[in-house]
Amino acid sequence: MPFSPSTDAPLPLPAALDGEQVFAHWLLTCGQDPWMPLSPEAAKPYGFIWQSWLRFLVERNDAQLASVEISQRWAHAAPLHVLAFINHGPQSPKRSKPSDITRRRYWRVLDRVYDHGVLHGWAALNPAQGLNAQDMPPSEDPQGVILSPRMWRALERQLPSPDDLISTRDRAVLMLLMELGLTPEEVRQLEMDNLQWDIEQPTRLAALQVVGERDRQSRTLPLSNKLDGALRQWLQARAGYHAMQGQPTLFCTRKAPVLSKHTLLHLVTKTLQQAAQASKLTAPLRMGPQVIRNTVLVQWLDSGCTVDEVLERSGMKHPNALLHLRAYFSEFKDDKA
Repeated sequence: MPFSPSTDAPLPLPAALDGEQVFAHWLLTCGQDPWMPLSPEAAKPYGFIWQSWLRFLVERNDAQLASVEISQRWAHAAPLHVLAFINHGPQSPKRSKPSDITRRRYWRVLDRVYDHGVLHGWAALNPAQGLNAQDMPPSEDPQGVILSPRMWRALERQLPSPDDLISTRDRAVLMLLMELGLTPEEVRQLEMDNLQWDIEQPTRLAALQVVGERDRQSRTLPLSNKLDGALRQWLQARAGYHAMQGQPTLFCTRKAPVLSKHTLLHLVTKTLQQAAQASKLTAPLRMGPQVIRNTVLVQWLDSGCTVDEVLERSGMKHPNALLHLRAYFSEFKDDKA
């Protein structure tokens, strides 16, 4: 299972880091992960890619980086630099574009390290997340993965009861993923200001505003009564948690004011494993927030939504973004058992 480091680890946080230091801090955080610690030996390929990236930035002479101190160029890189790097990687012959699998590997390393840097405040943006959909390296599984209808119903039954701070948060997060099909990053970046209250019923949440930098990513999504209830239960629990007072982010952990990628991945994976066990089903081969999003997109299409409607709801621009799911478009209609 891929791992993105958590910000929850009790590590010292310097005010600013150069490119080598941020990678070392990321690696140290990975090594402290209680579920899948990353050893220095296993991290050698990651280090090679990151060092190649730093050398690439040193050699760039464009106006955007020329005036930036070399040690801080990593923090000022733009999506155009990421695209140039992954399309002409360190092991590729001149004028030869790396394979999609290799490009995805380069991109994934940059994305994980930058995500760590952004969460700690050492970089303002993650340039790997700024690529256009057509430039993004395709997933290593081009067909994509969805949950079967039986597994989806098992997941619905496994939603946690809102008994305490964490279970109330987990229920709201899972219902957001399952109803609105948000991306993992969209869930993690939600803020209190993104909640829209009903004008006619001021105590009810009417919609969620998703804000993003990609074309068509920013959108406003209506909330069902069930999701409204789950979110208001979380807001009540959050209001009683002193550490979150004054924090803009909607969701938190007990150790950090924002969900890490790993916390979100662990929540979804754990819940799917428990759902499969409780319903005597085989656990899905892949488990994570993206699998839930894929399933929601297919459900929308099979319920009669047009491709344009699905693209609008999901914050995507081009129909090609759905091609990896085309094999599943009728599965939810055909399997009602």
